[in-house]
Amino acid sequence: MKIPVVYSEDFYTDYDTVDCENPDRISSIYFKIVDMAEIIEARECTIDDLKLCHSNDLIESVARKKETFYVAKKSAGGAIIASEIALERPSFALIRPPGHHAGYNFNGGFCFFNNMAIAIKRLLGDGKINTALIVDIDLHYGNGTYDIVKGDERIRFRNIDAYPRGNFMKDLEDALRDADQFDIVGCSAGFDTYIKDWGALLTTEDFRTIGNMLASSNPNVFSILEGGYYIPDLGMNVRSFLEGIMAACS
Repeated sequence: MKIPVVYSEDFYTDYDTVDCENPDRISSIYFKIVDMAEIIEARECTIDDLKLCHSNDLIESVARKKETFYVAKKSAGGAIIASEIALERPSFALIRPPGHHAGYNFNGGFCFFNNMAIAIKRLLGDGKINTALIVDIDLHYGNGTYDIVKGDERIRFRNIDAYPRGNFMKDLEDALRDADQFDIVGCSAGFDTYIKDWGALLTTEDFRTIGNMLASSNPNVFSILEGGYYIPDLGMNVRSFLEGIMAACS
């Protein structure tokens, strides 16, 4: 069995962003997981998709840089594909730029559009789901996601940011306790909580446990790449995460 991974070589584009959010993040993961992945090409989302979550002003501000605009739309489109696949089996979106710091009328933190929120709102708008749980395991609070979904009773957003490590895992367990009551679970999967990354918290084996917890909590689960900047071990950590998901499905 292979896990569906939404990906595109367009994510290697060296668009205008900070140095740490670079194309090496994608290649370091891709070559570590390609043997276990069913690769699916990402496609651009539409302007209407962006408008599900963002103001015209924000969209226009990103559109001023054509290269960034194209890749950011493809990243959001990749998240949409992953969410649609998850209605049948777990999936992962290997995408960049990340998205969870992009709110309705603001962005930042290397994010332009909110990939997760767009994917969930698209499923809801298409009538494919009625409820959704979003769990954010990135080191940084998903402020953009919260800004977009906070008034939507169909969506629950739970951000995991506890220290030390034991509390983090316990809070994730609590966040997933009722996950089977939702039509889908979306995970904003940041790997910057890694022990050698900025968060200095989780081990490679912890990511396997997290993946297993997610897929065990609800079979309709998809994850999308957010942070993760320690390039030497990033691919290994994502592979461990995906192995945990696959183990839960076997």
